[in-house]
Parts: sequence; C-alpha cells; structure tokens
Amino acid sequence: MSKARTVVVTGGASGIGAATVQRFLDSGDTVIVLDLQPNPRAHRNIEVDLSKPSSIEAAAAQIGPIDVLCNVAGVSGGAPVPVVMAVNFLGLRLLTDLMADNITAGGAVVSVASTAGWYWRDHLDDVNRLIDTPDYTDALSLTSDLVTDSYHAYVRSKEAVIVWTSHAAQHYLGRFRVNSISPGPVETPLLPSFYESMGHEELDPLTKLAGGRNGRPEEIAATVHFLAGPEASWINGTDLVVDGGAEMAFSLQQPESVASTATTA
Repeated sequence: MSKARTVVVTGGASGIGAATVQRFLDSGDTVIVLDLQPNPRAHRNIEVDLSKPSSIEAAAAQIGPIDVLCNVAGVSGGAPVPVVMAVNFLGLRLLTDLMADNITAGGAVVSVASTAGWYWRDHLDDVNRLIDTPDYTDALSLTSDLVTDSYHAYVRSKEAVIVWTSHAAQHYLGRFRVNSISPGPVETPLLPSFYESMGHEELDPLTKLAGGRNGRPEEIAATVHFLAGPEASWINGTDLVVDGGAEMAFSLQQPESVASTATTA
C-alpha cells in the first residue's frame, strides 16, 4: 500500500470537488477542503473565498506541508466578469504560488480547466497578457480590457489555466508536477448555470458526440487522482481533455472558419 498523502482540494464541498475528495479518501489520504461550505467527510475544512486575495492568503497560512493540491473550485459564465476571472484563474494561481513552498518534493498540482479553453491558441496574446501580469489586482483590472461579458470571461479564464499550467510546470520543474484537465459538460449542481450562460445549442452537440450523456463527477475525479499519483510521473505541463472525445470530434466536423471561433463548456 502506498504512503498516505496530504491533499488539498478547493471547491471540495460539491460536484467534481466532492467527488475528488472522496476519491482521495478512498485511497487512505488525508484531505483538507478549501471552500465556502464545509465537506463533512473531509479531515479538515478551511473557509476561503477565491475571489478575495486576503481570504486566499489567510487560508494558505493555515496549511502546513502537503503532497497534492487540487484546484477544482470554479464558477460558470453566469457570474459577474470579475468573479469569473478571479475564482477560475487568478485565485487558483495565487493559491498555488502561496502553497508552492509547502508542496513536498515529487508532489503534484492538478487544476480543473475546461474544454471551453480548447481554442487557447487563437487567443494566446490576450492569455499571455494575463499570465504576464503576476499581481492579482492588476490582472483583475486587465480583465476588463480583454473581455466585456461573463461568457467570454469564462472562456478566457479556462484558456489561462491551460496555458499557465505549462508555465508553472517549467517554473516548478524538479520540485513538483503541474497539470490540468479539461472536462466537457459534467452532471454537477453547476451544470444548469452552464446551460443558461452557453445555451443548449452549444452544449447539446457535445453531449451527442460524447455518446449521448454528460460526464460524471467521479469520472473527472478519477482523472485528477491519476494525474496526482506516481503512475503519471512523466506527465507534466499538460492539459488532459476528459470529455468522451466530443471536442475533438466537433472540431474535425467543422469548417476551419467555424472551428477557430467556437467555444465550448
């Protein structure tokens, strides 16, 4: 049996986060949840608001050495623009940087992005402007120059997670691995808000191409668990798409002009 690890999971009170907590608990690991709400199954709960740097700093200060950081918390494109960018990317980045010295050698960071970030190459200049602005407040101010609505804030935030993951993997190379995963639509309490912000016309084709159903939280949690473990030791700076093959199939079916502008959940 492998040695028990200490694992931090953001957004661990519900949805993919709660499934991730359970997956690590089932492996005998000690799990700390960072969320606005507690998870009664966790060994420890720390309240945090990822849209507020002071809250992130206070939470990080309460945590000692860890082996794995799972950045799972997120909001949909139905939230206000600043909240979307703050929670989905800026707060994630700040927490990771604050926790970096606490992550044991050979540890791992796994962040949940989204297939909404599939076309990051088409927006790389804007994404790099965000990544190249290390200060939380300055980057949040920059957001208003890059996007004008919450839908595109969601897309850009997830693109930023994917690209930043590669940068972070190089920055922390030799200390711990950094990867992300990109789910498509997943059956969580947050899914209705994605249908509201993105529409059935965008999400339903993905469900069809995935085999007629959406992902399940435990399927995403299993991928997080794998990337955090020793079996994934040679995977670093990578985004792993977990959507039943839908996004690739969709892209291959589209004319180039359509595929280059499409965005998905």
